Amino acid sequence: MDESEKLLKTIDNLLQKSPEVEQSWYHSGMEGWFKNTTAYESLMTEILSVVTYIYGFGHPNSQRVINAYNQESLKGLKIVKGILEGTRNNIENGLIAEITENITINIKTDFLNSAQEFIKINEKDPAAVLGCVVLEDSLKKLAKKNKIEGVQNKEMSVVANLLLSKKIIDKSTHSSILSFKNLRNAAFHAQWDEISLESVKLLLTFLPIFINRFKV
Repeated sequence: MDESEKLLKTIDNLLQKSPEVEQSWYHSGMEGWFKNTTAYESLMTEILSVVTYIYGFGHPNSQRVINAYNQESLKGLKIVKGILEGTRNNIENGLIAEITENITINIKTDFLNSAQEFIKINEKDPAAVLGCVVLEDSLKKLAKKNKIEGVQNKEMSVVANLLLSKKIIDKSTHSSILSFKNLRNAAFHAQWDEISLESVKLLLTFLPIFINRFKV
């Protein structure tokens, strides 16, 4: 079962729980509340977790769920239910994968921007660590994207070799990746004397091109 199927199953389970909570709504005059408070809070907590996982905390849909939850009303619950149903349709139509890719790229862009700021003040070591984290994560995400399993604990060059063997990357890209192996090892083992400013700059030039090309 891939991630999309897992998300669809999770959303279906949440939608199945919704009617019981809706039926516990009670109102008297201008006031109303859910008599089954535990079920309501449990359902909303699960929904918020799923929605923020899919879209990211700052996404409008995540904020809409939070606002609806704060209403503690039947209308709020129905709004959340509508967001879930819309999200389910988006997953089935392949739109969520694109959203997730964009969020990942934005996070990596923040990392790389921070690395560039370190370079400006000649702080090569933290810049190297940030760049190497992005490099290794990007390689493993590219492998996962192409259904190559079991790479999470593999060494960077092993993952690069697998990507080349599957013709996911070309020889030129493969050579570029392997050229950063010593930098990666030095950065992850705090061997600062073995890190040059020039090698970090080369990595930070390579990464945006690689990320945008392969959408990782």
